[in-house]
Amino acid sequence: PEGVGRAIKRAIRDEIGEYVTASVGISTSIWMAKQASNLDKRDGLSRIDHANLVATFERLELTDLSGIADATARRLARAGIQTPVQFLRATTPRLRLAGMHPEHARGWSMRLRGFEVGGFETARRKSYSHSHVMARATASQSELEELLMRLSDMVGRRLRSAGRRGSVVSVGVVYRPDAGHFSRQAKQPRPVATGDEIYQAALKLLAARDPRRTVGTLGVGLSGLSDGDAGQLDLFMEPAHPRTERLEHAVDRIRDRFGEDALQRSRLLGRARVVRDRIAFGNTGHPDESRARKTP
Repeated sequence: PEGVGRAIKRAIRDEIGEYVTASVGISTSIWMAKQASNLDKRDGLSRIDHANLVATFERLELTDLSGIADATARRLARAGIQTPVQFLRATTPRLRLAGMHPEHARGWSMRLRGFEVGGFETARRKSYSHSHVMARATASQSELEELLMRLSDMVGRRLRSAGRRGSVVSVGVVYRPDAGHFSRQAKQPRPVATGDEIYQAALKLLAARDPRRTVGTLGVGLSGLSDGDAGQLDLFMEPAHPRTERLEHAVDRIRDRFGEDALQRSRLLGRARVVRDRIAFGNTGHPDESRARKTP
């Protein structure tokens, strides 16, 4: 495996030059390999296996683990889990004290031991989603709408990159500092693929949240996927909006070439882009997302 890792780094250097470096992680699962790649982030090649797992975890903080944000770390701390090694050795009942569902707790137990949770997907993706943990919880409708718009755009962009559509829009909220969450989903009259379609549907779902409680995490998802224009035709529905879709494809191409900030919705102009992109080095992705974007 180390030889393959070195070959990848060498290929990147030969193709692009020394201006771009890559950290490669090697382990028994995708999640653990990602942890290994984070050990020497600039230009490293690291391996985590049974021989050095505990020693590696002893060097890390809980929030160094992928998927553990500050809010989750605080919940784990309330259950007496303050380090990755304690997390590794925690029983399911102890994780339940941190508010984890038993199935979620079992998943973490396997993940921390290097097992592939859910297996490596070769089947096509069944859903697309994006969420963001906010630095400051808010109940501001305008702030939540702006974040929802960004998340919807990002979900739509990933969906189009795979040449797919979705018919079920979902919204998820985690309240903070109060415990609790909110989620809703709704099937759309026809499959959608644009950020604006996802946003408009998600906005209606978000309206059912408790407006008195502050939101710490907001997520948007799309499922019920189909290929391209595979949606069933309905004689009583208005036709789809090919002009809007062509526009979004044009925006995709411009952003591919000049970066995500090259074009923005007018409402978001001048606003800081608080949501990080999902890129290969930060997210393992899915084979669907490597497919070439279709030309409208």
